[in-house]
Amino acid sequence: MCIKESDDLNESSLTPTDILSFCDEDFYKVVEKFAGSAEAKLLEAQGIRSVYSFLNTEDVFAILSISCPVLNDIKRLVCFEADDRTYTVKPGCRGSIRYLYQLLYQKHEEHLKEHTLKSKRIKPPPLVDNNHVLQDIFQDFSETDLSSSVPQQSSTQAGSTYNFNHHKLIVYKLNEWFGRNQQVMNLEGCELIENEDFRLFIVSNGPNKNASISCSCDTKVQLTKLHQGFSLSNYYKHIKSKSCLMITKKKKIIADFNGESTTIGENQSLDDETSQDISMTEIAHISDSSIIIADTVNNDKSLKRSSDTQ
Repeated sequence: MCIKESDDLNESSLTPTDILSFCDEDFYKVVEKFAGSAEAKLLEAQGIRSVYSFLNTEDVFAILSISCPVLNDIKRLVCFEADDRTYTVKPGCRGSIRYLYQLLYQKHEEHLKEHTLKSKRIKPPPLVDNNHVLQDIFQDFSETDLSSSVPQQSSTQAGSTYNFNHHKLIVYKLNEWFGRNQQVMNLEGCELIENEDFRLFIVSNGPNKNASISCSCDTKVQLTKLHQGFSLSNYYKHIKSKSCLMITKKKKIIADFNGESTTIGENQSLDDETSQDISMTEIAHISDSSIIIADTVNNDKSLKRSSDTQ
């Protein structure tokens, strides 16, 4: 008999908040605490070293059907041995593994919900209502305007203020585009993380401004200069291409977890990037100082385990 989890009881609160990242000894300690030492040894013998490795294993007891000296001690711990030298898993051991699975899977579900809510909470920079008023915010910090309005403020301070807003706008636009294209890219629930998935470099050399994005897949993408701003379309094209190993890695994590293959055909259509270029052209000037800026899985299918039905 399988007892359903109560909607009013959040049992995953019993586990460490960062348990999904546990592996090796830390992971086995959690297994020993919530399932038992014999169950921990069973997982360790199979090389199940982490939470997601455990969640993706169809039946952790299936290996016990193999005649192997390494498993003899574990069989004596988790099984009954019949007179004909066949083994039957103890109901208590199977129940402990099922309970551990429920705890960890619930933790995974909560993690997905947090990331989904976080992506929905991404908002445009303060005071930006639409693309038509961007020029009002990112206005020209000219030396004349500064001296007349705030004589004490240095050009460096003004540039810093501008770069701060510029940073927020680029991160917002990049996430806005990525959010619109998650579904067609089979990346629902994912997000681009600043200084982890990419880094943006804006370099000033006198009147010349250059911008590039360094992707975490070790590919550097030069942004096209558009009037006095920059277009992000080159980086969008890189993300959509098969050569972006960062996106490939994200898709592989989701595919491995779902137990299915997820690919994107080259003929699939993603949102046009030209609308993103418009807002960038509204930026009149970039500060002489350099800045570095930058901005995890949705699973709609329930994992199935044969152990639950046995």
